Amino acid sequence: KFGCLVKGIDLSPEFVAAAGFLTKRCGLDGSVEYRCADALALPFDDHTFDLAWSQHVAMNIADRDRLYREIFRVLRPGGRFAVYDVTAGDAGEVLFPVPWSPGPGTSFVLSPDDMRARLTRAGFRVISWADRSRDGIEWFDRRKAGRGAAKPSSLGLHVAMGPDFLVMSQNLERNLREGRVSLTEAVLERS
Repeated sequence: KFGCLVKGIDLSPEFVAAAGFLTKRCGLDGSVEYRCADALALPFDDHTFDLAWSQHVAMNIADRDRLYREIFRVLRPGGRFAVYDVTAGDAGEVLFPVPWSPGPGTSFVLSPDDMRARLTRAGFRVISWADRSRDGIEWFDRRKAGRGAAKPSSLGLHVAMGPDFLVMSQNLERNLREGRVSLTEAVLERS
């Protein structure tokens, strides 16, 4: 619709291959490119992008300061960074496994305040900041209400995430409902 050129990265070659396949099936392979890369060492020159977007990624990354500095580096001045991530709640430890981690050794959720402080330290200016936890809970409610006796889809995230995805998803829902995690949505601007 907007004629954008999109470049995506992921550490997992399997996810990159799946993304490429789906992009081609949608007829967008001329506009969208995926590559296997590390978000802590982005394979792009300084000031390359107008917009960066991260969704459900950062909670897998221990060195959040470096991640945010890298995103800041590749954005042009005035560029925007949109984030939608799982953040720490204040009601206790996360129950595992969850979709991003089998256990605490690979889960790096930050509190929304800590996340905001790190983004600001990296040089970003906050344009908008919202807790979307209620939206996440309502999404789970709608899925349950619509499920009925329908046969599960043969395609979906459960295919990529493996046989433990049901338990991971149930734990994410429970963590959200109990306030162990939250969902944070933010739009930031590079100075």
